Amino acid sequence: MFASAPEISRPRRLSSEVSYRRDEAITDREDRQLRDLLFSCFTYNPTFLTRRYLRQCPEHRWIVKNDAGEIVAHAALHEKTIGIPSGDLLVGGVAEVCVASTHRGLGLVKALLQTIDEWLQARPIDFAMLFGDPEIYASSGYLPMRNELRAANSLSRHWNPFCGKPMIKCLSPHPWPAGVIDLRGPTF
Repeated sequence: MFASAPEISRPRRLSSEVSYRRDEAITDREDRQLRDLLFSCFTYNPTFLTRRYLRQCPEHRWIVKNDAGEIVAHAALHEKTIGIPSGDLLVGGVAEVCVASTHRGLGLVKALLQTIDEWLQARPIDFAMLFGDPEIYASSGYLPMRNELRAANSLSRHWNPFCGKPMIKCLSPHPWPAGVIDLRGPTF
């Protein structure tokens, strides 16, 4: 007699593609789902037990829901003016990118980032920036930032799994500036 193979849990189907939401339009139900998803992905940070952002509330969010209406993937975006040697530069600060463990490996991070890239290019905002693991984000075009970085929280200057490595993606022909980058506040 052969033992049957254990049943593999399959992710629920997705009811929709990536959808845009202003943060102020997030419903109470979505807020709870987002906090649950964020805490399940960033368990080291209890902040997500009480709010849906880490340091600053973003204006923009992109979400993916399954057919049951549950949020299974998310990315936030800050429109942020940073300081560069020649003055000010508006960038898209990508934050809180996460995917439910049951939906990983389906290309949802790439889909979220591609949608955000298109949104930024339509503004036009020439650069997207995030703090993350290069092994995850390199395939979406993000490169480690080589600039000295100033931020309100000192962890941003060094590789730290809780903060991530500063990375940028050029969305236009303009080159990323050389010199010191001042975030004029905390990392996002």
